[in-house]
Amino acid sequence: MAESRAPGGGNIKGGLSVGDTSITRKPNCPKELLLDDHAIDAWHSNLGIMFERKSFASEDIPHLINYCNAISKIIKLESQFADLNNLTDVTSAGSLKLHPYVTAHNIFTNQSLKLASQLGLTPMARARMLSGGKGKGEEDDEDDFKEY
Repeated sequence: MAESRAPGGGNIKGGLSVGDTSITRKPNCPKELLLDDHAIDAWHSNLGIMFERKSFASEDIPHLINYCNAISKIIKLESQFADLNNLTDVTSAGSLKLHPYVTAHNIFTNQSLKLASQLGLTPMARARMLSGGKGKGEEDDEDDFKEY
């Protein structure tokens, strides 16, 4: 019984790739869906990384588009920070609040981090992909309830 697991709860078997190996050519850049040149540059660089790692699948396209647009928005917002005298505003009640640019920057940064993780573009996601979903060692395979 120590060897049984819930359906879908097992490790990924070795040799499986996370990408679609039948895709041999990079898809065309969807320039009409990308905001600007920053997003287009992000598309090309990240798609290249995903192809090199063989982690690209066609269902990644919408996520990659959203990721590239979020990166573009972050770049635009960061250029606005140079013009701000302060990163806070004073409310009508006299208290301080974050400037709306800072709030928007935080939202797009969080969105880009989530999407990057889903696409395997963060260090932790890359480590999971390279390990094939396996843990650190054999101790992960041990049954925690074996002693009972």
